[in-house]
Amino acid sequence: MAARTGKQFLQDLRDGREIWLNGERIEDVTTHPKFKGGAESMARLLDLQHEHPDIMLYDSPDTGEKVGITHMIPRSKDDIKRIRKAMKLWAEASVGLMGRSPDYMNVTFACFAGHADVWARRGNERGAQNMIKYQKHVRENDLIMTHSIINPQVDRSVAEAEQGGGEVSLHKVGETDDAIIVRGARMLATLAPYADELAVYPGSDIRLQDKKYAICFSIPMNTPGLKFICRDSFSKDRSAFDYPLSSRFDEMDAVVIFDDVHVPKDRVFMDGDTIGYSEVIGAGYWRNYIIYQAMTRALTKLEFAFGLGHKIADMTGVNAFDHVQEKLGEIWNMMEMTRSGVVAAEEGAFEVEGKGVWAPDDRPMLALRGLMPKWIPRATELLKLIGGGGFMLTPSMADIEGPLADDIKKYYQARNADAENRIRLFRLGWDFVGSELAGRCDLYERFYLSDAFRMTALNYKLADKTQPERLVNQLLADPVQNGQDAKIGVN
Repeated sequence: MAARTGKQFLQDLRDGREIWLNGERIEDVTTHPKFKGGAESMARLLDLQHEHPDIMLYDSPDTGEKVGITHMIPRSKDDIKRIRKAMKLWAEASVGLMGRSPDYMNVTFACFAGHADVWARRGNERGAQNMIKYQKHVRENDLIMTHSIINPQVDRSVAEAEQGGGEVSLHKVGETDDAIIVRGARMLATLAPYADELAVYPGSDIRLQDKKYAICFSIPMNTPGLKFICRDSFSKDRSAFDYPLSSRFDEMDAVVIFDDVHVPKDRVFMDGDTIGYSEVIGAGYWRNYIIYQAMTRALTKLEFAFGLGHKIADMTGVNAFDHVQEKLGEIWNMMEMTRSGVVAAEEGAFEVEGKGVWAPDDRPMLALRGLMPKWIPRATELLKLIGGGGFMLTPSMADIEGPLADDIKKYYQARNADAENRIRLFRLGWDFVGSELAGRCDLYERFYLSDAFRMTALNYKLADKTQPERLVNQLLADPVQNGQDAKIGVN
């Protein structure tokens, strides 16, 4: 099977998965008003592959059929650049709002399979082979994945294995000849209503004694015993004019409950290796790939924010004022530094340890990972200051077409736009900075790659300090420069 179309994707979503929202089990996410917009947006992403096959598809190394290029294990710097072009097209389709577009997990599992030797350590050769076979299965069937890598927030003051008497966090409870049995819960399965498969892999370290919690696997979303409890939907069942973003781009988040779920052993990638569980992400170059994808999307979102701010300021004429120009310039700075970081990551790409697999340079990506949770919320704040009270003065399409149409036409005009286009722009702006979806996206940007505090501190620990120390040491060793020769310059 080659790359799917959007129509095929929507048909495959009708698989009996157990999705819950507001006490109701959702029978069909493709038709339910709270999920329909997101499903159609995901379908649109798959159709884009066929509209831009030269960018988004490549020949499968196994079958020769056209498959998604974000599944590719990169073998050169050019491969990495090709993958980025496809990621950028998908990001632009949602102006960067859908953080879990399919490429997020595609590059993750391409990384895992490309560095399967990391998974094979300490006798886990079968798990590593399962990973390789599974990544091919996902690629050849063009499957969309979500993940749940964090245990529920019960009591963060104790080890995850101790929360709720050890019964809350996901753990292994049994085994058959062909499956392991797991129980517990995980969060945060973003994209759950629209994914084909659910992956479980490490999101944090684990204690050596907690072997039953050290499990990694992937299973179909309709696996018996899986339940997905969704947060409130922020999808608006209204026109795209009124809610141009919320009507289409709520990718949804959910807690996953595993009620004695049987995981086939050929879908298990790790079982009981607490050392491997704690090291597999860092040792396998995962962050190089996933932050590269994340910052490609973040760049798109900042491009959109800058364009939105410029159009609002230009429409109302406030871009004539230097304090507004300064705010727009600040967003541009963020955008350009992000673009530079993405370019630096791919230009600094390297072959990993002679394995024939290439990875982006993670140094600029790590720096951006620490900055982006601050930058995007800051860009949103600046847009609020640029648009001001105009965001609160936005009638709906029903008003525009209603009895007060003439008044709206007169009083809502802008210096270079009629009333309808002014209202359209400000409704788009409000949906980006102030709606329920905007609030969710703000929280997502702050925490989806962990918080800025931890990541910035980690950057210090990971940093190569050789050259900075050399610059300091050369002065400490120079008697002229450090003042040890008191006679120099003295008569």
